[in-house]
Amino acid sequence: MVGYGALARVQNRKIYVGKQDLFPEMNQDNGAAKSIERLRNEGKTVVLVGTSGEITGLLAVRDEIRPDAIKVIDELHGLGVKVAMLTGDNRITAEAFARELGIDDVRADLKPEEKIHAIKELEQEYRNVAMVGDGINDAPARATVGIAMGVAGTDAAIEAADTALMADDLTKVAYALRLGKRARKISIQNITFSLLVLSVLIPSALIGTMTVATAVFFHEASELLAVANGLRMAR
Repeated sequence: MVGYGALARVQNRKIYVGKQDLFPEMNQDNGAAKSIERLRNEGKTVVLVGTSGEITGLLAVRDEIRPDAIKVIDELHGLGVKVAMLTGDNRITAEAFARELGIDDVRADLKPEEKIHAIKELEQEYRNVAMVGDGINDAPARATVGIAMGVAGTDAAIEAADTALMADDLTKVAYALRLGKRARKISIQNITFSLLVLSVLIPSALIGTMTVATAVFFHEASELLAVANGLRMAR
């Protein structure tokens, strides 16, 4: 049951496992409601088990924060990047993690198709949005740039992404952004330099202050300088 959980038939009974939305009687069960709230405040995701008329159990699971996650988010903030979390988990659970990690924006209780809408909203606010994901539910949520975790990611997420990090290492996200900024800066330098050289060489050759052979020599030399400048990316 996409976005909600799963349904199975056990001895002619329908057994549901999933979100609270699957169990309308949840509103009348104060004991279960208090337990769910307590578990969510601990940063745990609560999965309910039961039938259409009765809740028979609660399963509490908690994602483990990657050891380098806080460092990565600090690095992204240092690059002037806002960090948002899009998740299908309950808002209370999501906000508990967001406070621990220093995340700026939390969008919780999202189904796969709602992630797409959330990204469009973020693009309207910030213009450019890069999404990092490794799950099947992340594949449809296309952003300005999609980044898949190459090792841990599902095939669908990798195929839908624009960039795949070939290591299960979140620090590569900040590295990729720094690399992209550096590449853009050097590209602009080379284009500006080339235009300036041409603006001098072409008029000089036309009015005769410089021979064609000399203009070609300086043009080829300028191209070598542009290539040398581009090689700085390897450092």
